Amino acid sequence: MYCPDCRAEYREGIETCPDCEVRLVVELPPVDPDADLVPVFETADVSLLPVVESVLDSARIPYLVQGEEALSVLPVGRWGAGISQSGRGLAATIRVEKGRAEEAEELLRPLAEGESPSEPEEDGRAPADG
Repeated sequence: MYCPDCRAEYREGIETCPDCEVRLVVELPPVDPDADLVPVFETADVSLLPVVESVLDSARIPYLVQGEEALSVLPVGRWGAGISQSGRGLAATIRVEKGRAEEAEELLRPLAEGESPSEPEEDGRAPADG
C-alpha cells in the first residue's frame, strides 16, 4: 500500500498515511514529468551519483538526474581538472518533487558535507531527529 501524496510504502492492513492523513492506494501513479521538481543535490563526482541514488531509492523518493551523461564521458569529479560542486562548471543535478525536497536534502546533507549518509528507518522513511 502506498500514500499517493508522499509516496511512502506501508504494509498491508494500514489504510491511511499517518503523515498525510490520506487513504492509501494499492499502486502509485507514475511521477508526473511536468511536476514541480526542485534541485536538492549537485555534484561533479560521478562516483557519488550511485550513492545519492541509493539513498533516495531507500527512502522511496522519486528523483530525476540531469547531467549524468556528460559526467560519465568527461574527466571530471574527484580526479578531474578543477570542476567543483559550487555550481560553476560541469555537474549533475538531482531534482525531486517540491513536497519531498526538504526530506531529500536532509538525507543527502551528510554527502554534501563529505560524510556517510544516514540509514532510513525500517519503513523507508527518513530517520527522525532526536
